[in-house]
Amino acid sequence: MNNNLARLRVVKKKYEEVGKLILKENDFKKENLKSSRSLFLKDSILRKKPTPIDVDLYAILSGISFRKKDLEFLENIRNKIENIIKEETFFLVKPENMGVEYSILKWPEDKLDIEVLNKAKQVLQDWKVKPFFLTIFGIQLHLDGCIILKGIDTKNEIKDFRSMLKSKIRKIPDRQSEWTHIPLGRILAPIGKEKMKILKNFFHDLDKNLNYDLLIKEVHLVREKQWYMEKKSYLLTKKFE
Repeated sequence: MNNNLARLRVVKKKYEEVGKLILKENDFKKENLKSSRSLFLKDSILRKKPTPIDVDLYAILSGISFRKKDLEFLENIRNKIENIIKEETFFLVKPENMGVEYSILKWPEDKLDIEVLNKAKQVLQDWKVKPFFLTIFGIQLHLDGCIILKGIDTKNEIKDFRSMLKSKIRKIPDRQSEWTHIPLGRILAPIGKEKMKILKNFFHDLDKNLNYDLLIKEVHLVREKQWYMEKKSYLLTKKFE
């Protein structure tokens, strides 16, 4: 228990190091939003109907989609955010496309390594794990417009899987997330000081009160063909028993 509490403190600190940067800002800066805007077709942003660009990425993740109860939880938060920024330029992930990433096997700019892919399939098939919960303990907004739910695998299931995968597949990409978060979407243009204040207050209040256990009962290896899982194909699904 003490180890879990210690890890929770470390995880919270890592999230906060990024999340606190937006607190002093009165609005989003166009320069900071460039990385987010690059994920969407330019003309779709101008029309305020952002469409994610096509990609070729291989990933291991859970979700896409979660159980009905959890989808309702996610959609409720999504709808509240949308009500605040509905007249602005933004993209919110469809609840059925939301997930928690374990590992990236191939980034869009990489060439596909079949050996890495096949080894990852084998590791997934051999993984002995029971269904577990991802605890959602907060929400935060980033300088680049990214919106995430902060999560932690309290019994280290995802953390341990990542370590196992890295030990068994030495050619796995170096760039990997250490977080267990759920991306909710991105704000793609400044929203004005008044709306920014309302949004930050909403995030502050929700962040203090969030404590939700989201069931993880399976994991997928997918080929993502459009950012935010708008287009994808499932290569392998491992159900936990």
